[in-house]
Amino acid sequence: MRIAGREKIFLLGGACLLGALLVFQFAFYPAYKRTRELERLIPQKERDLRELRLLRKEFESLKEIRAARVQKIPASERALSPLSKLDALIERSGLRQSIRSIKPSPSTGAGAEAMTVQVLMEKADLPRLIRFLYEVQSSPGGFRIARMGIKPRYTTPRYLDVTLEMVFYQG
Repeated sequence: MRIAGREKIFLLGGACLLGALLVFQFAFYPAYKRTRELERLIPQKERDLRELRLLRKEFESLKEIRAARVQKIPASERALSPLSKLDALIERSGLRQSIRSIKPSPSTGAGAEAMTVQVLMEKADLPRLIRFLYEVQSSPGGFRIARMGIKPRYTTPRYLDVTLEMVFYQG
């Protein structure tokens, strides 16, 4: 079977059209689509970069504040372990008989420089608890109270059940 010249031109034109369509579909269109997507993302990424720069400045200022606080802790206090400091505070406030448990655990947020200590107290009276909280807040030992839960005892409301979560920053 012989193909006429006119049919050859028609087949060649169809093949060229099909080739051009395939090149456009698999080369130009994905590149065009990706370019539009990237142009759309540029303003968003610029906003993210500005926010990241602001966060970096805030982080640097927080690092400076932390370093200043660590410098305020006397060297003798820095040498003691957090649990011995806490034990001394408990003794000074007279809450030894009220302590049910002390659970230390390393903090995940600040790395190895912080330790979280959970203190559970039962039957603590208010004046001793206030003395303990005052000792914790006024001590230069690097303690900070992260959470505090105080409930009166059901049977004797003058006594309190206390849950404290304290964070100790080591220098």
